[in-house]
Amino acid sequence: MNFKKMAALSMAALMALSLAACGNGTTSTPAASGSGETDAGTINVGLVLGTGGLGDKNFNDMAYDGITRAQEELGITFDYLEPETASDYLPDLRIMAESGEYDLIIGLGSDQGDAMSEIIEDFPDQKFSHIDSSLDLDTISCVSTKWQEQTFLTGVMAGLGTLSDMEFANEDNKIGVILGQDNPALRKGVVGYIAGAKYVNPDVEVIEGNVDSFNDPAKGKEIALSMYNQGVDFIQAIAGASGMGIYTCSEETGRYSFGVGANVNYLNPDNIVATAARKVDEMVYNEVKAVIDGTWSGGVHITGLAEGAVGYDDAQSNVVVPDDIKAAIEEIRQQIVDGTLVPPESMDEIDSWVAANQYSK
Repeated sequence: MNFKKMAALSMAALMALSLAACGNGTTSTPAASGSGETDAGTINVGLVLGTGGLGDKNFNDMAYDGITRAQEELGITFDYLEPETASDYLPDLRIMAESGEYDLIIGLGSDQGDAMSEIIEDFPDQKFSHIDSSLDLDTISCVSTKWQEQTFLTGVMAGLGTLSDMEFANEDNKIGVILGQDNPALRKGVVGYIAGAKYVNPDVEVIEGNVDSFNDPAKGKEIALSMYNQGVDFIQAIAGASGMGIYTCSEETGRYSFGVGANVNYLNPDNIVATAARKVDEMVYNEVKAVIDGTWSGGVHITGLAEGAVGYDDAQSNVVVPDDIKAAIEEIRQQIVDGTLVPPESMDEIDSWVAANQYSK
């Protein structure tokens, strides 16, 4: 990877030596952010991004926003790596851990789970946080949100919208969802979307697709086009930077899409109805702040709609949603917050859950 800034030359040299020693030319030297050497008492944080890299307008960009906020407000320094493939996760984590420079190392994305599980065996005294974690470990901070709650309300919107007279809705009762990778965390997002749609429209057909990459907008667009051609009128993207192709396709075909993570409605405001939002920036910021405050702890930490960690965000969208659908979304959101409606977490639960849970005004 290329350096973004050169703030700590000693660190750069150390990382270069590590690379030469392991002979792995694909593993990166950390791109450093900060203002020179770390002052006494200053927290230094290492961040290993997901394979989509910076500029994905999603998971990685949100994480970067969170850590730069920590730099500005809390006075930390940090370095980050942008792995090209999943095989880079373990060596990148190892480079940071072996340096001994970091008070906290943060791994981003559920697909870093195997690498994170392995690296902690060799560095038991290093603090690690895993964002979007599907791990259940006491030795690292496993931070995640309730994916099934994050996408449930966009599912409700799609389930009602496909039956409505909205401008780009058609007569086919079909909606879609496209993954960047089919992993356990994102699979819960699919479950939430399907359950939300079937909660209000039990006969809706949900078509799934998998880009198998978080950084392939062209393939995302290809899969989206295939779905729209089959009669789908709403697609939920859960695909990182690959989602950019989905949003573009919804505009070009005159159909609807949903963003995920950071609000992306402004990208195609006439076609992106809303974003299934998640505050990854807050998750990263809070992990760093916990180290500074002395409250950081290992174990599983999960938040959802009730805590404001996820939600339905339609700001900056120009799509006109009927008032009765807006009212239903808000009513159902409150049911989840109150705990009177608990979305399912697995595909095996959906049929029985839908049979037992049907929305009525």
